[in-house]
Amino acid sequence: MRELSPTLLTAQKEASRIPYVRVTASNRVAGIVRLNWTRLYTGSEPDYFHALAIPGDGSLVRVRITPPADGRKLYHQRVASPGPESDFSQWTYSGQYNAVIVAAGSLGAEVSIFWIKSDRSVYQLKSTDYGASWGAPQLIDYSPTTAINGIAACYRPNGDIGLFFADQDTLYAKQRLNDIWQDKTSWDKTSGELSGVAACYDGDFNLFVTGQDPEGNFKLYSLIYGDGQEVPAGTWSELREFARAPADGKFEYCQAFMDKPDVYRCFFAEKFSGTEAYTRPFWSHSVADTKFGDNLWREPVPFALSSEYGLAIAHHGSYGWLSHPGGVWRAKLSEESLDLSAALLNVRQETEKEEGRLTVELDSSRGQYASPGEGELSALDIGCQLEFSPGYVTPSGSEVSSGPAYWITAYEHASAHGKASLILHALDGWNLIKNWRARHQLRWNKTGSQMSVKDILAFVLARCGLKLTVKSQSPVLDSYYPDFVINPNSQGDAVVRRLLSFIPDVIFI
Repeated sequence: MRELSPTLLTAQKEASRIPYVRVTASNRVAGIVRLNWTRLYTGSEPDYFHALAIPGDGSLVRVRITPPADGRKLYHQRVASPGPESDFSQWTYSGQYNAVIVAAGSLGAEVSIFWIKSDRSVYQLKSTDYGASWGAPQLIDYSPTTAINGIAACYRPNGDIGLFFADQDTLYAKQRLNDIWQDKTSWDKTSGELSGVAACYDGDFNLFVTGQDPEGNFKLYSLIYGDGQEVPAGTWSELREFARAPADGKFEYCQAFMDKPDVYRCFFAEKFSGTEAYTRPFWSHSVADTKFGDNLWREPVPFALSSEYGLAIAHHGSYGWLSHPGGVWRAKLSEESLDLSAALLNVRQETEKEEGRLTVELDSSRGQYASPGEGELSALDIGCQLEFSPGYVTPSGSEVSSGPAYWITAYEHASAHGKASLILHALDGWNLIKNWRARHQLRWNKTGSQMSVKDILAFVLARCGLKLTVKSQSPVLDSYYPDFVINPNSQGDAVVRRLLSFIPDVIFI
């Protein structure tokens, strides 16, 4: 529903009025900043278990374990003011070896490194000066076995710590409360072998887990270990699936990492053993203005890197950071926008039932739009968001009513009669839906009432990066639980139409 100021309402009713249009471009997709990662370091360190933390001074603390052939030695690194000119190749040997897996976390000046050794001992190495110096390793527990395929740590704002590790098919939680380590507790779930865990504290311990279910299907799960916000303290939420691959397929997931610079952003490694096999990181993020427990994630997207051990993610200030032993990446977290209104030559908006198009022509006679997607025009690139807001010139000035969003799908340069222009072609949210394809089969309500039509619709729209907002609804929307299957390669708009066929409601994108 559009909101109009009193002066806009008056202008709308006038017999003679002067139209005004505002068009802005931004580096967002459905309200989420699109991160443009730049690689700052390429090294020769072998791909193996690793971790990343950024303490309060913004320094980069990286940790890695060497492969078994080199004794599984534990190294750490601190780069005080990380940037394009920094040296990320210098590592310090901690004197620790036979490390099976490693995690790191930080709060203010305190940084902690956790690792489990081949004798099942669990250690903490702590710094209280941003990682500049380290104390002696502290033995804090023993794991049940050495089959540890995931470990994660995060701090509460008060300095308490949550440590989580996956031992075979069991996830354990261990907390430091008031500087005293408590006994570990195990989850109350049934699963197959686990292969990764990531943790992020935000009122609860929000967890991202990779592994298998009891039938051997590979899964990505979200899970909450409660601290009183969404889930009661000391209890586990339900295990919620947000991606799956069949046990008899050729895909599997492992090595989870997660951070929350703006929304939840996660990375994991996907292994494919079929024709043209690969192992590479994939990333996803939660949908804007949703809770972690809503389990609404964008469709995972591959990252241009071959790595079995994934990418650790952290942030500080206006930058996000990625790390693995042989690489460091950085991306701006801030929104970048351009007001294109002054350069408008022509705007054409076309709206149909399940498709909206926007064509914008900009004056580029001085060459100001000659290089879209570069430098100051970085927000004017394929995939970036255009917002079209029509209005009028009123006694209060040029006023608009915020209009729909579109995403740039193509652009072209035009030149005629000595004048140059840039023409942008953009489509609305229906195009995001049409471009989504299911990678694996998804099914709900086969044996019980798991998700209503409303829940499934929200899940599918989230896969496209969109949030379902309900203005009004029929009773059946959240009371009907169909046995609903999405087959591999199903197209998003066809899936949405099938869901809408169950209900009298309509959807506006």
